[in-house]
Amino acid sequence: MEERKKIRGSATAEGKEDGHGKAGEETARFTKGQFLESRRFMGRRDIINALLEDGKEYTVSAVEEEIGNYMKGKVR
Repeated sequence: MEERKKIRGSATAEGKEDGHGKAGEETARFTKGQFLESRRFMGRRDIINALLEDGKEYTVSAVEEEIGNYMKGKVR
């Protein structure tokens, strides 16, 4: 039987918050430091460092959207 690992905080690896929230709903939130340490965003550390605020928590999809919006911006 497959074990489900806890991600830092109260959300499970599937994005469900301990009995709250809907299945498939992304509720796991992470700090700027956690995103900077993640392998997933290894190539985007400079952008994450510039875009995200210290002490604030973000979902993975919110960070991906922020990065996408930044990359689509016009060069001055």
